[in-house]
Amino acid sequence: MIGRAALAGVLGLLATLFAVAPADAATAWKTVVALSTLEFTGTLSGGEFKGRFRQFDADVAFDPADLPGSRFLVRIQTASADTAEPDRDKALTGADFFAADRWPTATYEASQFTAKGPGQFEARGKLTLRGVAREIPVTFSFKPAADGQSAALTGATTVRRLDFGVGQGQWQDTQWIGNDVRIRFELILHREK
Repeated sequence: MIGRAALAGVLGLLATLFAVAPADAATAWKTVVALSTLEFTGTLSGGEFKGRFRQFDADVAFDPADLPGSRFLVRIQTASADTAEPDRDKALTGADFFAADRWPTATYEASQFTAKGPGQFEARGKLTLRGVAREIPVTFSFKPAADGQSAALTGATTVRRLDFGVGQGQWQDTQWIGNDVRIRFELILHREK
């Protein structure tokens, strides 16, 4: 049995530890989706094609001074893929590619960040697409406005579509559609109140 005095001492110590712990994590930012872009570039028959996702959102908590407390969670509506070519867009959202009816949302979640230079960083997180999760590194720059109330987060990565089962049947042949897909994004952020 612990005595009252000892218990009071332990509780006092715990209260002190919690009082000096940080009250919250990295700065929370709201993504202004209307001003932000999430684009992809693939190859088809040896030529490039570009597209974008029209519907996505991102929860961003990021502070260069608090990388351990930083987090990304991006949710992408796969049916919103748009390459400005209706037949290709229909195929992309169909069963052989994104299978948007079965897996309507792709996610990227990161909680490990490394500084790579002034304003330059790398995130390591998991991309989940078609029910398959793989670790994907993303390089990005973070540029806050002078007043600290807004920022631009711009970055890129490359994913291998076949690692996620994107391209079934005849579309597994990389002779026609390349395996590597480049992803580029620019998120315009406003500091949350």
